[in-house]
Amino acid sequence: MKQQENEAGAERYEWRDEEQLFGFVEYYVFGRICMITHTEVPPALAGQGYASKVAAQTMEYVRSQGRQVVPICGFMVNYLRKNPQHLDLLTPESQRIFNIGNIE
Repeated sequence: MKQQENEAGAERYEWRDEEQLFGFVEYYVFGRICMITHTEVPPALAGQGYASKVAAQTMEYVRSQGRQVVPICGFMVNYLRKNPQHLDLLTPESQRIFNIGNIE
């Protein structure tokens, strides 16, 4: 996966080879917080698990950077609900607000 910085301070994780884009995640970084705003795959690849794969790779990149996640993107919220191995990356507020994990 390639990481690319976009204009106006937005950043983007891309999953691609030399010829094809498989998907991307857009985010903003505020100190140690990574606010994920959008996940997308090309229409021809929709429903084949590519968005989940790019989400998993994004979580591993965030982990390697020592950051925590605030998922604004609806797909990412649902992905994190189904993949508890990434719960440690969520801020406690995100877990509570988006009802992810067993926060009470």
